[in-house]
Amino acid sequence: MLDREKVIMMTRMASYEKGKGKDHLRIGSSFRADYIFASILKAIFAITVAFVCGVALYIYYNLEQFVENIYDLDLVAILKGFGKHYLIVMIIYVAICYIVAFIRYAVATGSIRKYKSNLKKLRKMQKDQ
Repeated sequence: MLDREKVIMMTRMASYEKGKGKDHLRIGSSFRADYIFASILKAIFAITVAFVCGVALYIYYNLEQFVENIYDLDLVAILKGFGKHYLIVMIIYVAICYIVAFIRYAVATGSIRKYKSNLKKLRKMQKDQ
């Protein structure tokens, strides 16, 4: 005979596995440092692509000025300016990404601990039956 508490717990666990649990179990399957490093690496790639696209749009928008003043431009100063902005944006974005990844990992591992304790309770219920 099925116990009401057992059915409720099994239903709750199944809904967790199909919802948030899918992401939490994926996150929890790796080490914290590896998960945070992968998140930061994705962020660095994304911000680099976005920055290159932004610079390309800026150059395209001001193309007429660049062509007219091509010989008078101080390219080193322009590149230093772009590099400075890139580093500032990169540092801020990576810091935010680190904090978000750290919090996500902490939430996922806490949720997985609760899930595993519910599994132990369920096994104990089945043994007692």
